[in-house]
Amino acid sequence: MEITGVLTGALPTRPKTALSSLAWLLAWRWWPGVLALAAIVVSLPALRTGLLNDDYYHQALLAGPSESLDRLSRAGLLPDGAGRLSTALSCQFATVDPQRNLQQLKAYGALPWWTSDHLRVAFWRPVASVTHWLDYQLFPNSIALMHLHNILWFAAAVLAVSILYRRIGELRPPVEAGRDKIADCGLRIRSTGFNPQWIAGLAALMYLLADSSYFPTMWLANRNALISLFFGLLTLILHDRHRTAGGRLNFMGTLACLLLSLLSAEAGIATLAYLFAYEVVLGREHWVRRLGALAPFVAVALGWRAVYNVLGYGANGGGFYIDPVREPLRYALGVLDRLPFLVAGQWTSLPPEFCGMLSGAAKHTLWAALLALTVGLPAVLWPVLRENRRARFWLVGMYASAVPICATVPMSRALVFVAVGAFGLIAELAGSWRQIGGWTPKFGWRRVLVSGLVIGALATHVPWAAVRRAMAPSVTARLERRMNKTMALGLLWWWRGEDLVLVNAPNPAALLYDPFRNAYCGRLLPGRVRLLAPGFGPLEIVRTQPQRLVVRALARSLLDCPSYEGLHFVLFYRALCDVRGAGQPMQAGQRIVLPRMTVEVLRVDEHGLPVEAAFDFTVPLEDPSLQWIYWDWQRRDYAVFPVPQIGATVTLAGPF
Repeated sequence: MEITGVLTGALPTRPKTALSSLAWLLAWRWWPGVLALAAIVVSLPALRTGLLNDDYYHQALLAGPSESLDRLSRAGLLPDGAGRLSTALSCQFATVDPQRNLQQLKAYGALPWWTSDHLRVAFWRPVASVTHWLDYQLFPNSIALMHLHNILWFAAAVLAVSILYRRIGELRPPVEAGRDKIADCGLRIRSTGFNPQWIAGLAALMYLLADSSYFPTMWLANRNALISLFFGLLTLILHDRHRTAGGRLNFMGTLACLLLSLLSAEAGIATLAYLFAYEVVLGREHWVRRLGALAPFVAVALGWRAVYNVLGYGANGGGFYIDPVREPLRYALGVLDRLPFLVAGQWTSLPPEFCGMLSGAAKHTLWAALLALTVGLPAVLWPVLRENRRARFWLVGMYASAVPICATVPMSRALVFVAVGAFGLIAELAGSWRQIGGWTPKFGWRRVLVSGLVIGALATHVPWAAVRRAMAPSVTARLERRMNKTMALGLLWWWRGEDLVLVNAPNPAALLYDPFRNAYCGRLLPGRVRLLAPGFGPLEIVRTQPQRLVVRALARSLLDCPSYEGLHFVLFYRALCDVRGAGQPMQAGQRIVLPRMTVEVLRVDEHGLPVEAAFDFTVPLEDPSLQWIYWDWQRRDYAVFPVPQIGATVTLAGPF
């Protein structure tokens, strides 16, 4: 059975089998629009979600004057000018800045006492900030409409990626000249053969079904990734138009869209990866001219980064983010550690979060397996990569776009750019897998390996992905409830606004958002928050004086988890809460003076992490101005901590 069609429209012959019907649908000219509408439908559960983490800070910053805003301002937790566009542009994504608010956050307790004095988590995302500011100007009391705004950006990105897949498929033959195994490129071909239209439709369908896109859609603060992705895709579409049809307007539009992508999120730098792949793989001119075509985009990126640095933005001093410019060696090591979890995780749908949730031999074993897949994939696919330039383009783009996002702990929501190349490549493999005279080995173990790779990828990213996408809202809601429980400090019924002392906490990063969450919910703020130690491991607490408590780790350091072989969520908390990156050791005898409490480091380990610390309060520990709680790992909830008598010792269990 044959399908006859053209590259520029729907296939005219009426499909006669289920397989040909599917090919006809995927090649339908209105398929991109159908997928964009489907993107809205599958994302509608996000309308029921509320605010999460950074959203509470953004709400306080953008909503304008209020009584709760005044309480946060008096605590030194908000900058002046809340509600103004200028404040949103400069401060919305600048959560921690040593020159602006680091010391105030430590003094209040939103950041713990061991936080590095150089910690910076300040991003410049003015395009995304404008969209959030407009939300609070147009519908400040409707969180659902804000989520709908996110959904529309996702739908626009799905439409753009569908168009990109079609453009890359339409305008060039799949194989190098002289190696064409197909009679003509569009074609009179077998239904199992190559058809750029249905291959583009399949790639776009897989992109829609990827569950990794749900979290950026339902989390308001992650809208920046969707906006950056949309403008990055427009950059590639316009660049393809410029390189194939010319036109100054196309060229200027390409530069403008690249700049908008970068000004939406740092992830926009991944657009350069695909521009590089385009010129290296798809370009047909002399290599000097191809490099020259990349020069304007490199200039835009360098100019953006120069302004970014001059304005004081960046992320450094902690372990969660690595600034490639300020910490190049540490970033290079991060690429080696994280790249396999991102590339192989995208290919297999294995959550990249496993990088932060595993430790010991289990993590090393998984890393080695994923590294083997990352390195071996091009080798196994070399027959098709050699013949199919589109497949090479998508593979180079996938690998290169994963490098920038190694600057942060691997997470599924960071894969929006990597997925573009991954699904383009998988669709190309599907299109040429059974092609007569094609690249698939005819006999032996290589045929089994290649066939298993293609079938496994299709099964993972179509039927199984559809199941995962359907489950994404409930899975995400369950994880959200688990995270929220670690920051439920304002739900303590007996609390009347005194200083709150947390002996341990499983997720210290939650303290950064809890004041804004309390203000949003109309609850009292603590006078201050004092966290003595993370809840990553077992602790021994000794009261040595009326106003002094000594806390020591019973395994490793206060800031680290005990040795553990396997998967545990607390390991992810450990990575999330690393506010003192490597190379910043503390010293025995070091003192940290905070309002109403002084910390003295008594012992450190070989890495300079505190093992034992003394906490001196300005009042006796039983003073009613102090309210004490601790995290009970058995109950997985906070409970009242009974202050021990002088000379008494209390032991708190760890998570394992």
